[in-house]
Amino acid sequence: MSSPFLRRTLLALTLLPLPALAFQSDTTHILLLAISLGGFCLFNLLLIGLFHFTGQYQSHGFAKAHMAISIAVSTIAMTVALIYLQGVGAIMLNLGVVIVSVSLALLPLHLTNPDKTKPSWGIAALLATAVLLMLAAHTLTPIALFAIAVAHVAAINAKHLALKIASYLIALWGYGYIGYWLYMFSQHI
Repeated sequence: MSSPFLRRTLLALTLLPLPALAFQSDTTHILLLAISLGGFCLFNLLLIGLFHFTGQYQSHGFAKAHMAISIAVSTIAMTVALIYLQGVGAIMLNLGVVIVSVSLALLPLHLTNPDKTKPSWGIAALLATAVLLMLAAHTLTPIALFAIAVAHVAAINAKHLALKIASYLIALWGYGYIGYWLYMFSQHI
C-alpha cells in the first residue's frame, strides 16, 4: 500500500508540462525524426516476423547482420537528434523513439533458432512480400529499400534458378524505382 505523500507526488509529476516542452520552437526536425524512425521500426518489425517465420534466423550470422543494419539506422537517428537538439523535451521524445528502435533491433538475436528448419514455402513468401512491398513503394518510395532487402534474401536462399531469377528481377525493379525517384527528386532541388 502506498503512502499519501507518494500518491500526491506521483500526481504532481503527471501534471508537469514536459510533453509540451518537446514543442518549444521548430518541431519539423523532431516530428520528421519520430515519423521516419517510427516508420522504419514498423517495417523492420514486419521483416523480423517474415524472416522468423521463413526460418532465416536459423543462421546466427543472418540475425547479427539484420541487427547491425537496424542498429546503424538507430545510431544515425540518434546523431540527427543530437544535431538538432532543441531542448529537454525534444531530446526526451527523440530518445524515446531511438530506445524503441534499438529494442526492436535487438529482437533478431532472441529469435535465433538453429534447430528450426526452413519451410518449403519460405522463398515464395519472401518473393510475395517483396512484390507487395514494391507495390506499396509506389505510394511511399523508401519502402522499396525493404523490398530490395527481402528480394536479396530470397535470391541468396533460392534453390531453383527460376526463383533466383524472379528474386533478382524484383530487386532490379526496386533499384530502378529508387533510381528514378532520386533522379526526379534531384530535378526539384
